[in-house]
Amino acid sequence: TSLAIVETRAKSEQDALASMMTSVFVMVCIAIAMAVLFTDHLHFTRRLLSPVRALTEDIQSIAQLQLAGLQSENEEGRAEGLAEVQLIRDIFEKTKMAIRSWGKYVPWPVVQLLLAAGVDAERGVNEKEVTMFFSDIAGFTTIVESLPPEKTLMLLSRYFHDMSEVIEAHRGIVIEFIGDAIFSVYGAPLGNQKHADYGMRATLKMQKAVSRINSWSTKRKLPKINIRCGIHTGEVLIGNMGFHSRMKYGVVGEDSVIPERLEGLNKTYGTKNLVSEATFQRLPANQYIWRPIDCVYLKGGRASQADKIYEVMDRVAVEGGSRDRRGRLMEMLALFCDKALQAYLNRDFLKAARHWKQGFSLTRGQDMVCSLMYEHAMYYHKHPPPEGWDGVWDQATPEQGAEFRVLC
Repeated sequence: TSLAIVETRAKSEQDALASMMTSVFVMVCIAIAMAVLFTDHLHFTRRLLSPVRALTEDIQSIAQLQLAGLQSENEEGRAEGLAEVQLIRDIFEKTKMAIRSWGKYVPWPVVQLLLAAGVDAERGVNEKEVTMFFSDIAGFTTIVESLPPEKTLMLLSRYFHDMSEVIEAHRGIVIEFIGDAIFSVYGAPLGNQKHADYGMRATLKMQKAVSRINSWSTKRKLPKINIRCGIHTGEVLIGNMGFHSRMKYGVVGEDSVIPERLEGLNKTYGTKNLVSEATFQRLPANQYIWRPIDCVYLKGGRASQADKIYEVMDRVAVEGGSRDRRGRLMEMLALFCDKALQAYLNRDFLKAARHWKQGFSLTRGQDMVCSLMYEHAMYYHKHPPPEGWDGVWDQATPEQGAEFRVLC
């Protein structure tokens, strides 16, 4: 009996050991299978799901018009992925490149509108009130003559870059670069009720940005520059122009040439910017330091109506802030010029001359506007204009400053 019990026990131990070995073997097989599956999953995720996820994110960026976020993939980023996925990504990269290139020729808001509408660009314009800006570099022809082509390109590239950044930051678009000139629009294609204010702020910001460009130019032995600006608000036809295979986003209409005329008048008055009455009337009250300059014909000749033109000298300091000396001088100069032009238009030419003389003295003889307008007032004091005179100078321009120097 004892021998039978011992044999049974030994057999049970052998069976238990075999069962345990079998269990361990099965567990090892399961672990190996899981490791293989996990490795395949990582490989599958890296080769297929990750590229597809990246592609989906780029497509969503385009759908949401986040065009600035479309960056090119590098070669290393394209190396992984199944052949079919790589092909799709390569095609999509070319699409992104085309869209980015398109945005370099066409204003981004126009690109965004076309993508959002899902339509092809078609010819068509709309009548719309916008604020237009035109600027030119003073004496640029002389500057170009003194520089080699590569230096000229370097200077212009920096200038266009900095000016375009300011324009776009104020919700404007660059319509075109014309030599060294810039023509931009505020209020289209995306609507903006404050387009005159945004355009004026951008103009003052660009004038200040020129000083930074000049500091950059000095370090590279490039000449300093100054810009003259014209700003006007009016109804124009704006939209896609051209023919079926070649179009551009542009502006046409009588008002569209006024900013360039205003820019040119800066040479006559020695001003940095000139603003039309239409723009001035749309600027928020008490936000700018401005002065009236003169009355001119902006639309056609004498058959048209005379328009006042203004120079906006700076933005008013934040309420409660102290005025610096320059700000106080500009406000006093603006007051003298305002009183002077009022008297001038009321045909009280001697009073007008007195106020312009005060402005001239305030600037220590540096203000060309006060000098020129003083001469006009003194001329009309001696030779009154005819009845119905509308304030526009109708005589040959006297020698600059000659009469003023005699009377002062």
